[in-house]
Amino acid sequence: MFFKMMIAALCVSLLAFALVPEVTPINAARMMALGTVMSIAIAAYYPDVRGIRAGDAVSLVNDANMPSLIGRPGTAAANGKRNERIKITLPDGNEALGVIESYVGLISPPKIRILYEEKLVE
Repeated sequence: MFFKMMIAALCVSLLAFALVPEVTPINAARMMALGTVMSIAIAAYYPDVRGIRAGDAVSLVNDANMPSLIGRPGTAAANGKRNERIKITLPDGNEALGVIESYVGLISPPKIRILYEEKLVE
């Protein structure tokens, strides 16, 4: 998201510099700096505002203090915010109930601590 916002801000700044005759190189640099700050702010706070939506990929861990970034994959079955309980669907069809521990990182999906896991018995 940061890079998308950064590219959009850069494009707007360069278009304004190219099309508006009153824009000086200093003003264009100021617009680029403002766009960079806005990109960083949106990338930093957007996950907290959005939370987790149904259908998002999540990572399931058994312990919140687990140092590993990699957990079992799953899909959120409900919307939720940090420290709320949500239902997760596992790839094998089982369901789990977990607490949202953290939101999306740069390369990692949201981390969900498992409270209860339903295992289907045939």
